Amino acid sequence: MFYIKGYIQRIINHYFKNKEMNQLYTSVTIKALAESLIMIFVPIYLYNLGFGISAIALYYLIYFASVFVFQYFLMNLNYLLGLKKVLSLGTFVLIVYYLLLNYLSQGYIHYSFAALTFGLSVALYYSAFHIYFSEYSDNKREASQFSIVTSLISLATIVGPVVGAFFITNLSFSILSFIVAFLLLISTVPLFYTKDKKIKKPEISIKNILKADTKRKAIAYNAAGILSISTSIFWPLFIFIILKSVLSLGIIISVTSLFVVIAIVVIGRLSDKHKGKVLKLGVSSHALSWILRLLFLTPIGFFIMNLFSSISSLLIDISFSKYIYEKSKKSKNIANYFLFRELNLLTGRIAVLLIAIFTGSIYWTFILAFFVTFLHFVLLYDKK
Repeated sequence: MFYIKGYIQRIINHYFKNKEMNQLYTSVTIKALAESLIMIFVPIYLYNLGFGISAIALYYLIYFASVFVFQYFLMNLNYLLGLKKVLSLGTFVLIVYYLLLNYLSQGYIHYSFAALTFGLSVALYYSAFHIYFSEYSDNKREASQFSIVTSLISLATIVGPVVGAFFITNLSFSILSFIVAFLLLISTVPLFYTKDKKIKKPEISIKNILKADTKRKAIAYNAAGILSISTSIFWPLFIFIILKSVLSLGIIISVTSLFVVIAIVVIGRLSDKHKGKVLKLGVSSHALSWILRLLFLTPIGFFIMNLFSSISSLLIDISFSKYIYEKSKKSKNIANYFLFRELNLLTGRIAVLLIAIFTGSIYWTFILAFFVTFLHFVLLYDKK
């Protein structure tokens, strides 16, 4: 208990000390709350519109492919406009995306157009986010500070899914999308309490992107891409298909997040000191979760497995973030470094989505996720 109180006090002290980071924290919290209301329900929304597993996988394949393509061409906006303006522009496009989803049910637009809009928003936002975090986070405390961001997102997720499920069940997806749009608009306000910052003009090329980091890091990113799709898209959809209840899914995700926030406090601190050991524990336990989650197909079982998989995933993600931001601070061209990251995440995402497209089955994505989790071990041998 005293450990947690001390951690919270350090967060408060850091909040007032680092104005640039506290603006990011505030903005991320509001944005996370908005997205937690709706994001996990988008695959279910598509499923209820009549799209099968293959079609949903194709939707996300278009989205993720567009993220890298757009980011490659738009990275220079951080030099031309400034990091905060690009973060805000990405959020504005995200508002358009959630409003566009309403037109899918009416047949006014093709779902690929919505996917491309989503890709554009994410490309803009994260091209600035990672650079912003690398610029303003403290040296040697990257994992702890990344865990603060993760904590804020998880705090928002405590209430978001269950509230979003309530709106979908009792009102409509359309009304929820307008509420989300309003919150996203508010999330841009905290960014502009201090002056914006432009980065040095990046020299972006495919050659420099491919050489921006090691082959081992590329493999780890491939694995992370596969796990992110399996966890954020197919796992919630699997729960819904079995339980046939949006509200049950929302409650499971929300209650899990309550416990996850507590776990993040410890994981972030440990990762700064023992990132290798934390990574080993995360890989072993998370791989096991992909087997176990197929054996407990009741509401309580889903909750237990979602909690276990979420905490084990955090052990990987937060320790991995330590490797990422340590290297980004040493990078001669940070834009190429994060495009390297996106390219290799994309490779993993495409692999798992193609399996879903051709098999039309969620089970195969879980099997693949089990095996690729072990690929994170390559980070232990990455010395550059």
